[in-house]
Amino acid sequence: MRTRRIAFVSVLAACAAAIPAAPAMAGGDVTVMTRNIYLGADIITLATAPDRPAFEVAASQIWKTVQTTNFPQRAPALAKEIKAAKPDLVGLQEAALWRTGSKGSTATKVRYDFTKELLAALKKQKMEYTVVVKQQEFDYQAPTTSEEVRLTMFDVILKRKSGSKVKTGKASSGNYSAANTLVVPTAVGNAPSKRGWTAVDATVGGSKFRFVNTHLEAYGAGFRTGQVNELLAAGGPLADASQTTILLGDLNSGPTSTPPDGFGLLSGAGFTDVFGDSTDVRTFGRDELLDKQDDNSFIDHVMYRPMANFTVKSKKVIGNNPFQKKIPKWSSDHNGVVARLTVK
Repeated sequence: MRTRRIAFVSVLAACAAAIPAAPAMAGGDVTVMTRNIYLGADIITLATAPDRPAFEVAASQIWKTVQTTNFPQRAPALAKEIKAAKPDLVGLQEAALWRTGSKGSTATKVRYDFTKELLAALKKQKMEYTVVVKQQEFDYQAPTTSEEVRLTMFDVILKRKSGSKVKTGKASSGNYSAANTLVVPTAVGNAPSKRGWTAVDATVGGSKFRFVNTHLEAYGAGFRTGQVNELLAAGGPLADASQTTILLGDLNSGPTSTPPDGFGLLSGAGFTDVFGDSTDVRTFGRDELLDKQDDNSFIDHVMYRPMANFTVKSKKVIGNNPFQKKIPKWSSDHNGVVARLTVK
């Protein structure tokens, strides 16, 4: 009897050894945020100045507005939003660099560096982030009545340095072509509204995904259409429809846009918004001085593709409450969107 038992146990052991081990479950959760941090003023008003003196007066008013909307006050409020959400990856738009110089010179004196100030505010709140990739966009110098003022904007991807399970690899970035760039004529020369994208390949729990951040043109559906087509074209960061991808940013369009330009093209290319088909979300609409609330547009998005490769665990609009009672009352003229997704 004992011999039979030993033989039976041996057979079981052999069968168990012959069965291949189940593969380890791959994947994990990633929290992402899109945040247009607002350059500080509405610069499109320069286009309506009829001559140079009027332009200089308008530029002076814009520079005054930038100082009034006071990014050094807004940066700690933005940092608190990031600290509360703890995103692994953040896509920033309108990360401005403002410089000044004497009349007729090149403006080189740094007055505000939004990326640097936000990172410092995060560090002060014991949340360290690092820049993964930074792409220069709009760059324009304008004369005011007393000095030169230069605005340079960037799209930036930040990564949380500690406590994140997300690992980042190859980063890339680019500007949209001249054919898809709005050129604004002004009394002192043309101002190309250069825009672009940033991207990084990443992994979580062994699963690979691509993270893409962009800021599409605000003035003109045709430009947004061309820019999205560049993202989707061969060589673009969204060319591979089978690649596990998170796309976010200020798309300046949404599910109710007519025509369905940027957002609609992305939806047609297989991207799904974390809010699904909802048309009730609002992410933009405050006045230039950050004094009055009028959220009336859904233009800031977190999208993903293919749908089968993701599960949306949570999503939230942030930044819709004032952080103080005086101007600037809000951290930005946009709200942000935070989403936690499981990458399968």
